[in-house]
Amino acid sequence: MKGNMKKLVVFVVIATIAIFTVVAMASAGDNRKKAIQGQYAATGGGTCFLAPLGFDNLVPNDGIFDLMAFSIQAVFTFNRDGTGNVERTCPTIFLTANLFGVAYPFATIAMDSWDFTYAIESDGSITLTQVPGSHSGEFISGPIAGFPYYNEGRNRRGTVSPNSKTIILNGGSPDFVTNSEGGTFQMICNDSAVLIWQHN
Repeated sequence: MKGNMKKLVVFVVIATIAIFTVVAMASAGDNRKKAIQGQYAATGGGTCFLAPLGFDNLVPNDGIFDLMAFSIQAVFTFNRDGTGNVERTCPTIFLTANLFGVAYPFATIAMDSWDFTYAIESDGSITLTQVPGSHSGEFISGPIAGFPYYNEGRNRRGTVSPNSKTIILNGGSPDFVTNSEGGTFQMICNDSAVLIWQHN
């Protein structure tokens, strides 16, 4: 009887270890699926609310603001280690440019790039977080051609399709994008983009 009990205990222990091993392997498999690899072509657009003197409770300080509408053509590169990079071209129309209190509408094209880290949750949601100090941009046409700019806070949220071939990114509840050269210049952007996988 004691021998049978010992065998039963050993069997239960082995079965328990096997169950935990399977669960651990399944979890590891899930984690591997939470990384993506390759280049994605992106298109989209949006609007930005710019406050050269910063915002106070989402209201531009001193009433000085710009409104900007833009479209994007971009390439997002994702690495399996949770890092990535984006390079964009952005045709842009400044609907109102209150430079020194004077309305001065104009159009321009900007090119920029930055590095990011990303995380994908089990429900397919994805978060992109800009690597601080990695942004670099320049206006290449219009009255501000040649003007460089550097921004912080270009974070994005969205959803990855089950086969990882399509990603939808949204501005969502807005992050502040702040000029990184020590100024108070801030932007709140409401934008979206569709990313389509091209190749590794």
